[in-house]
Amino acid sequence: MLRNFGKRVPGDGNTAAASMAYALSEASFIYPITPATTMGELVDAWIAQGKKNVWGNPVHLQMMQSEAGACAAVHGATSAGTLTATFTASQGLLLMIPDLYKIAGEYCPAVVHVTARSLALGGLSIYNDHGDVYCARSTNMPMLCSNGVQEAHDLAAIAHLTTIKTGLPILHFFDGFRTSHEINTYEEIDYDVLRKLVDEQGIAKIRARSLNPEHPCIRGTIVGPEYVWQGVEKPIRVYGTLDQEVESMMDRFGQLTGRHYKPVQYVGSPDDEYAIVMLGSGNDTVEEYIRSHPGCKIGLVKIHLYRPFKADRILQALPVSVKRVCVMDKIRDITGVREPLYFDVCAALQNKRNCEIIGGRYGIGSKDFAPQHVESVMKNIVQPIPKDGFTVGIPNPETELPVGPPKDHLPSSTKQCLFWGLGADGTVGANKEAIKLIVTNTKLYGQAYFAYDAHKSGGLTTSHLRFGESPIDAPYYVQQADYIACHNPAYLQKFDMISALKQNGIVVLNIADDTNFDEALPASMRRRLAELNAKVYYIDATAISYKLGIPGRINMIMQTVFFGLAGVMPPEKCIPLLKQSIAKQYARKGKDVITKNQAAVDSALEGIHELNYDRQKWLSLTPEVKPQLTGFDKIIQHSIENRGEEISVDEITDYTYVPAGTSKYEKRGIAVKVPKWDEKKCVQCNTCSFLCPHGVIRPYLLTDSETQGLITIKAKGKELKGLNFRIQISPMDCTGCSVCANACPAKALSMVQISQLMESEKRNVEICNAATIKGHLVNPKTVRNSQFQQPLLEFNGACPGCGEPAILKLLTQLYGDQLFIAAATGCDLVWGATYPFNPWTTNDKGHGPAWANSLFEDNAEFGFGIYHGVQARRRQLIPVINRLLESNKVSGECATLFRQLLEVYESKDSHPIVEKLHPLIKALPDGDDDILRLKSNADVLAFKSVWLMGGDGWAYDIGYGGLDHVLASGHNIKVVVLDTEVYSNTGGQCSKATQRAAVANFAAAGYAKCKKDLGAIAITYKNIYVANTCLLADPNQGLKALIEAEEYDGPALIINYTPCINHGVKKGLGSTPSHCKDLLKAGYLILYRYDPRRVAQGKPGLQLDSKEPKYDLAPLVKAENRFSALADIYPSEAKVKYPELLDDLQRRYNYYAQMAKIIQ
Repeated sequence: MLRNFGKRVPGDGNTAAASMAYALSEASFIYPITPATTMGELVDAWIAQGKKNVWGNPVHLQMMQSEAGACAAVHGATSAGTLTATFTASQGLLLMIPDLYKIAGEYCPAVVHVTARSLALGGLSIYNDHGDVYCARSTNMPMLCSNGVQEAHDLAAIAHLTTIKTGLPILHFFDGFRTSHEINTYEEIDYDVLRKLVDEQGIAKIRARSLNPEHPCIRGTIVGPEYVWQGVEKPIRVYGTLDQEVESMMDRFGQLTGRHYKPVQYVGSPDDEYAIVMLGSGNDTVEEYIRSHPGCKIGLVKIHLYRPFKADRILQALPVSVKRVCVMDKIRDITGVREPLYFDVCAALQNKRNCEIIGGRYGIGSKDFAPQHVESVMKNIVQPIPKDGFTVGIPNPETELPVGPPKDHLPSSTKQCLFWGLGADGTVGANKEAIKLIVTNTKLYGQAYFAYDAHKSGGLTTSHLRFGESPIDAPYYVQQADYIACHNPAYLQKFDMISALKQNGIVVLNIADDTNFDEALPASMRRRLAELNAKVYYIDATAISYKLGIPGRINMIMQTVFFGLAGVMPPEKCIPLLKQSIAKQYARKGKDVITKNQAAVDSALEGIHELNYDRQKWLSLTPEVKPQLTGFDKIIQHSIENRGEEISVDEITDYTYVPAGTSKYEKRGIAVKVPKWDEKKCVQCNTCSFLCPHGVIRPYLLTDSETQGLITIKAKGKELKGLNFRIQISPMDCTGCSVCANACPAKALSMVQISQLMESEKRNVEICNAATIKGHLVNPKTVRNSQFQQPLLEFNGACPGCGEPAILKLLTQLYGDQLFIAAATGCDLVWGATYPFNPWTTNDKGHGPAWANSLFEDNAEFGFGIYHGVQARRRQLIPVINRLLESNKVSGECATLFRQLLEVYESKDSHPIVEKLHPLIKALPDGDDDILRLKSNADVLAFKSVWLMGGDGWAYDIGYGGLDHVLASGHNIKVVVLDTEVYSNTGGQCSKATQRAAVANFAAAGYAKCKKDLGAIAITYKNIYVANTCLLADPNQGLKALIEAEEYDGPALIINYTPCINHGVKKGLGSTPSHCKDLLKAGYLILYRYDPRRVAQGKPGLQLDSKEPKYDLAPLVKAENRFSALADIYPSEAKVKYPELLDDLQRRYNYYAQMAKIIQ
């Protein structure tokens, strides 16, 4: 129980830890990485708000270009005697490892806060296990582990305070997402308490041994072999007593706060016969079980101080009666015998205790670790012959423990709620505000956890909320819900949403008022509702949101319904509080948004209806029997139904290899409205298809026999004479962004309810997809004709209206069948490669983009390797072909084609020749080494194009060094930068591409510097094709740039301005076709192409494709929240930075206008 009820606050683990890091640090160096990013964002926001640390000063914050840079800066700052902190996770922690060795080796007073996260192996996961922190074990950094939100707060303080006292660094970690993003009720530590614990003499010692010319020394020396070993042994004495210092600080902390910790703590009885040893949040679930099963003879060893790992601490904590120990590791050492914590415990108990040690794995990649899993472990540990090396929580025939039905051990008075939302509908944000509102205004404790699929918006979200009269330490999903809400009607036929519903529970559906529920709800769901005697309510929140002018933003409507039905707070009390929270939450978005959302609150309770279903009829229903699928089909289906947890180790495929085109099976059906084509208005310009981010609207050319009754019009153009034209949409793949409708110059597209087109267009899509592709009839080098080519990027998972995919889709339409793509980690990875859905598809020959991702920081080098790997294979074929020709082992047509191929080997003219050669090569007799080499490398005979792609965070910051090297190499490698001017994937942090005055995370008071001109830097090399484009502002210019870049024999760089959800475009991303044109006219955007070939022709290399702008910032400031927020929140900053931005834009245009006149 928390001691001081009056000091409790609702917050997540990142907030809890960051508040202590801020209080006890003087400087912080940061770089964004999920899920640690928000800690740095909070530090930045607190600085902007004028918050002070315990010494009465603001923290000095600097964002670096990478985690390696951040840690190097930490090393430097601590060497200068500054108390310093940083925040990271996963690959970011790996990049810090070289400096962590130095920080630990030089006894630098730094604290590194880590939200433990999976490492990228065959695939990337942003979720939790302990792989990253285990990798840091060998750095010699002391490591302190927190199990929950309160501990993240307390142990963050203890880490900093111990560092101050001892001058030694500490790595403090807690579980990513499970703790970092869980909102819970914790007791906040006063600065007065912290000041009593701060050792000022310790700070003086840190200053005294710091680098300083007034008391100089040197650090980082070269050491000869005569001294190395002694120097390695010496730190053992320094760090050997750290556990005592940590314990001392924990004791003093406990005396002042009432919350007591030990480096190693035991939960259980002194006569226990069995014990579990763990790190992290899973401890709370095990402890809950032990406390609810007194007399079970099983205890728990909770390790807080993981490094230095002290054997005597384990021995002291473990009762002598324990005869068997089970070590639970949250990682799998694939090539090792066992996992790290298991080995640590074995070494600690070796020859000291006569007890058996077994081990198991749990929770990897944020797999839920719930009470039924704990019970399974408990049953195993007491068996006469227990299973060793087990897994719990996944189907694995070789190692799994049997798991019983879901359960929990929470007090019966605990209210548990589950919300099924759609990404970007506001459900998650509203639930965060709701739990804070409830905790702040009642005597209840609260807990909230949020789960997401990989889509940035438009994907599935589930919110797990609990409220109770005592603290809630239950780090697992809600399994017995009193209240379940479905915020998207498309989910009803897809997901088993009520499996966690309690008897007599409440279910709320966002669905049209005129719904036939016997058709809308599957029979299995209706029967289960009747069996549980559930109360069912419904409301058409979507219609209300459109009526109020906040289309799709149903969060406040559904939140009001929750308060009205859930019984957590009286509606008359919570409604005014909810309106107050709206005013605060939407302050940046203006009065109009606030007023409309407050009106939504008033409209909600009037729109709720109870469904009086025929319970006896529903009880008699027979649930649907679904077909039993196998192989990859089963994985696809389980993913669609949110049942991936049921896929066994035997069934899972190698997710380093995903078949092409699987996104077409997803059929999310998330759009409320979709475009309807009016053939009478259509001018066949194909702009709608050109700009569609998701490849869901396409022009089709059909013969009379292929139309099969479809509405068509005669295709325009001599080349298309006799063909019929149709614009076809795939409604179930559409996101409803309305980019196409807003871009259509003839207004031939109108947005209508998806229900109007769902059934009819399903058949129409099938007819169009069955028709042959006729792109070969036209020259693809125009906007119109490019869209008759098959897109080999379709149905991706990007946000509705996202500006990123369209240019890449266009690239596939032009060159997709011979395209290699190296993709940097970022949004393009998330929307373009989330297992098992692959939007990169193939043509009728089975050819398509070969796409791959390595890491965030190394994409340029990764693509460079692909290029040279392909080149090496192709070069070795030239002598092979020559030998075959000289020896007459090939003759006739085959020999003729080979001679033609050698003449055009390094160009796209090789493609038709190789197409003719393939069957001839297959027919060559085996037995000759050269023929064998030819056959095994036949897939690289045709010229291949290698493109690198990534966002501005990669190109301008973390990957800039590699990108510069690749471009400077002079090799024929192409790059497209998706420039959103922020780190989009991690939530909108500033990058060097951010424009001055833009409000972004890590730039709460507006970005203070001019945007880095990546194009200008590249042009200085003189041999790089460079283009600045915006497909939405000028489709023709963007198309020209792609074609010219591909045709240029050398490196090429295209920087494409890409509107992003993080910009806060007030009219929505669907308005970006006109919005980007406005930005171009205002001077915010600039379009140009620099072609070195022109210089050789005696012409200026640079062609400026933008007219001289009006230099008017009003369209930008009024239209985007990232700029308007500065004036709303920091008006004094706006007065300075707006004119500076205008000056930046004028200088930039004048610079390029001058370049366009010079032959260089």
